Amino acid sequence: MSAAGKRRHKHEEHDEHVNHERWLVSYADMLTVLMALFIVLFALSQVDVVKFAQFKAGMTDGESASNLVLPGNDGINQIDNGQDPVDLAPFAGGDPMQSLTVAQAVQEAQDAADTQRSVSDLQKAIAEVAGYRELEARIDAALAAGGDQDQVTYRITSDGLVIGLVADNVFFENASADVMPTGLDVLDVVGPILAQLPNEIAVQGHTNSLPLRGNARYRDNWDLSSARANSVLTHFTGRAGISDQRLSSTGYGSARPLYPDADPRALAGNRRVDLVVASPSPESVKALLPQVAQNTPTDGPAELDVPTGADATTESTTTGTATAVPASTTTDTHSASTTGGH
Repeated sequence: MSAAGKRRHKHEEHDEHVNHERWLVSYADMLTVLMALFIVLFALSQVDVVKFAQFKAGMTDGESASNLVLPGNDGINQIDNGQDPVDLAPFAGGDPMQSLTVAQAVQEAQDAADTQRSVSDLQKAIAEVAGYRELEARIDAALAAGGDQDQVTYRITSDGLVIGLVADNVFFENASADVMPTGLDVLDVVGPILAQLPNEIAVQGHTNSLPLRGNARYRDNWDLSSARANSVLTHFTGRAGISDQRLSSTGYGSARPLYPDADPRALAGNRRVDLVVASPSPESVKALLPQVAQNTPTDGPAELDVPTGADATTESTTTGTATAVPASTTTDTHSASTTGGH
């Protein structure tokens, strides 16, 4: 048989079969990479704030605790028995960096809470001042009907709204605690409005600094101021219908003046009875009331502008009782026309 015949009978080789499923390998690889990517993204979304702060501090602080070496050496590879080894006591209780960072985190949280409370207190103070301004407008409008709108003053303090009854020639005669007719008219207007409020009402009597002499009825200015406060309180309970559970009376004498003695307004302005519509707010809100009132213009009656620090010079007081003061025409040796009275 010829060589050509032998080649014809030789087994013929066929082309390799094509694998049409190789794309599955690439697809699986892609899914694996995607899964790893999402795992990394999930891990990054769960960052430990404390540990991240430690890492950040370690990267930015050139004197990190991890770089400490014994004094006198250039690095950790050249440590010898130095004379002043590093004190390891602070490290005995755990990681000092973590403790410091936790304390800082707590402080930052506390600062944020304080800021939030401050904003809330300011909003409450603004709302409270707005309420006092509405009350001022109501009282002023009611007094204007009788032409008595100039017989009272208004000011907002940390205690609340203070309605000042000017004692000079309107409410009380010199060295007397008997309310004059004009003063009674004012009280009859103001009392029913205050009766509608839920606030406590503090009646505070004040005199000027002139000493009380030759008076058989009142021992001194403390006694006189208490009697005047009691007279107003008694009128409110009997005529205005204000509950005695909401009322209190206090005599301050000349201890809390609005104006210093050198001020020309002192003799008449310090001789007064104040009706304090007490603020029900916490101390943090009360402290903001004067500043908010000062920085908030009013469309109602003008508020009294007094020197800084006035009306808060002492804590010594005498508190009166809700008893009527008998009528009397006794006066002291000073003349009201020359001294301004008490």
